[in-house]
Amino acid sequence: MKPHAIVLSALLIPVNVFADPPAPTQVPVVVNPPPPPAQPEYREVTDSYNATMFMTGALVFAASYGASVIVAASSDGDRGNDRLYVPVVGPWLAWNDRGSCDITKSKCDHETTAKVLLVADGVFQAAGIIGMIDGILQPSSHRVVTRSAKLDTKVHLRPTMVHGHPGISVSGHF
Repeated sequence: MKPHAIVLSALLIPVNVFADPPAPTQVPVVVNPPPPPAQPEYREVTDSYNATMFMTGALVFAASYGASVIVAASSDGDRGNDRLYVPVVGPWLAWNDRGSCDITKSKCDHETTAKVLLVADGVFQAAGIIGMIDGILQPSSHRVVTRSAKLDTKVHLRPTMVHGHPGISVSGHF
């Protein structure tokens, strides 16, 4: 070996000693994700009518028509209040029968309020009827969770003694 090769080798040794150790080989870890939770099974159920809509319309109609009947029963039939017994069109007939009233007369102080209430009553009665008709004509649908259950339909027979007499006991879930 030549002398300059020995010197060069001697110089390289410290470099190799202080060099970074080789990185450890990493083994990839494969993690299997948990399976997604089981989604419940649904089935679509269609009702023969929309019960919520029908009941809302019925309540609106009953409240507004009930108020009309109370006013008609408590009045002496003046100014068309007796027409409030007629559903839906009664408030409009009563409004028409009221006619005009001179604002300078003291008995006409509340006439504008009465006319506004008659219009509101007629609108609510009509809206209630429309809501009931819509509830009948537009059936609703909703989702129902279906569950599959395994039933034990086995019949169990056991010999029994009742008051000293032999018998058979039958049990099971059906």
